[in-house]
Amino acid sequence: MQPILLGIPGLEYQGFMECETNLLLSLMNSIERGVTENRKPQYPDKSWWSVLMMEPVKEVPSIDPMQAPLVKLTRASLINIPITDPTYGKYSIKMNQEVDPTTEINNVISSVMVEAQTKPVIASINALDRFLHLKPQMKCEIYNQLDRALRNLILRNDITHMILFSPYGNPQGPEEGNHSDYGVYIATVTRPRHEDTVKVHEIGYLFNQAVEDIMTSQGL
Repeated sequence: MQPILLGIPGLEYQGFMECETNLLLSLMNSIERGVTENRKPQYPDKSWWSVLMMEPVKEVPSIDPMQAPLVKLTRASLINIPITDPTYGKYSIKMNQEVDPTTEINNVISSVMVEAQTKPVIASINALDRFLHLKPQMKCEIYNQLDRALRNLILRNDITHMILFSPYGNPQGPEEGNHSDYGVYIATVTRPRHEDTVKVHEIGYLFNQAVEDIMTSQGL
């Protein structure tokens, strides 16, 4: 499979332990890990645009997402990216609670498996951000659904490189843009500064590095 960049806004390490997510705990202890940092207010569209533009974004750019630097460099397929509402990409849903978490999670993972056979993939699972602002009691239910779906993706496929990240942590209260400042970085790609947090726009550089590594190894 080609390299995969999978964002899960709202994911944080504390939830791995609270909800006893076996695969996520195993990944945390077996491959590169770090902490992403993103100060309030944190919105999914601006956070994801920072990744795609490979620079900090304060205002949503008025360009076609396929013209964003990271997409042009990697020629990646986009899946369910919350830069628009409905989301942008091969799989798309509204950013309300119309689609249940299980449906979104399974459809995104299925789409990733298909697309990554032939090209790099940039995907997002937004269930935590869509539901936990108003229904925090669903936290472990969604974490365990994520853990099962990621197990199917990671253990059943030959993945070359993968970056699993969240641009910010757990939703805090009902207000959009209000989350913990610290998210997750778990990857086969080494962070540039082990003593520092990973800034959201740096995720784009790290994924581009992963794609370049694969292209070089394949003589492309």
